[in-house]
Amino acid sequence: MKAKQYIREIIQRSCLPARERKELKIDLENEICSALERGESIEQIIERMGDPDEVAAEIYENFTDNFIRPFREYKSERKLFGLPLVHIIRANYAASVPHFRTVSTRGVNIGGRYDHMSYVYRLPTARGVFAFGPKAKGIIAIGNLSAGFISIGNISTGLISIGNLSAGLFSLGNMALAILVTFGNLVAGTLAAGNAALGYASAGNFVLGKFAIGNETMGTHTFSVSNLYIQLDAIKTFFRELSAPAPVKAFFGVIEKLCGVIANPMSSIPFFIILSLLLLIVTLTLYIVPNRLLMRKSEPN
Repeated sequence: MKAKQYIREIIQRSCLPARERKELKIDLENEICSALERGESIEQIIERMGDPDEVAAEIYENFTDNFIRPFREYKSERKLFGLPLVHIIRANYAASVPHFRTVSTRGVNIGGRYDHMSYVYRLPTARGVFAFGPKAKGIIAIGNLSAGFISIGNISTGLISIGNLSAGLFSLGNMALAILVTFGNLVAGTLAAGNAALGYASAGNFVLGKFAIGNETMGTHTFSVSNLYIQLDAIKTFFRELSAPAPVKAFFGVIEKLCGVIANPMSSIPFFIILSLLLLIVTLTLYIVPNRLLMRKSEPN
């Protein structure tokens, strides 16, 4: 472990307010630099100072007079690609929140305390092949702030990204940005579909693109839809006769199927039932499995 990583681990796990974190970082850097100047190696320094989690726990206890930190954790011993197979960080709302004095923008001491929501953003980052936490990074990452190969979160980034604010190679979200394909409300990407869409090929309500289909369109090759039920055959003809690159044709092939589903939803009921069951299974799995692992971790040996 390198010095920067060691310091970062301690700071993240200390769960301290921002000002105290800055002071802690300076103290740790000075202590390590002094030890290096005395001839100690970074490995010897880390061995002497101790495991970063234990150091952080002691710092938090000294700061709050409480040994229970505001998070629960499970980290599997098995590793893959140098990462824990599963790493879970969960806010521990049973932990008391330390009182402290705060200062307003006018420099007036107004008193107060940190609320639980503030602490969520000061919790450690879950890092693993499967990472679950308020902040998560991994191959599959799920959290409020998430980044990974497959990423699901409120603010999400990844090759395949799903979130309220989402960015990736393939992106789905309320506000989504993608290099290739994006679906959502306000979206931008090479191939974009949404309420307001911007892309090389786009579909939606308000759309802008070289190839565009929607209610209000701007582009080179466009088709304006005023009544989907009446114009469905004309839309299919437009897609069929459109001279466009293969990826655009494939994208509009998906849009054509979606138009068919909207025009005749009863024909897709079996698909919706299967999709709903799959989503239910995935949701229950993501809820139950992390809780079970955390409960197992907290059980006495």
